[in-house]
Amino acid sequence: MVQWREQKSGPKWKFYLLFSIAWTVVAFLVVFFLAKLFTNLWETGGSGLIYIFIALSVLIGVSSTHFTYVHNEKRYRKIINKEKGILN
Repeated sequence: MVQWREQKSGPKWKFYLLFSIAWTVVAFLVVFFLAKLFTNLWETGGSGLIYIFIALSVLIGVSSTHFTYVHNEKRYRKIINKEKGILN
């Protein structure tokens, strides 16, 4: 509960900025590793391939952040509503 209250205490854009950057870095490392492991894209992809990986990673990072935020909000509201029902 404390973590959710801290999440809600600050502005929403700061949460999105922080976690989007974090998820983007993680996504880039995963995409880079998988591309290097299973394909030969680095030999055939050319110099523009890194930009595609970065764009894909940003998309995955922002999507993951949004999904996490929405999911946590639903769980938080459910817990709050359950506590209100117990108190009444």
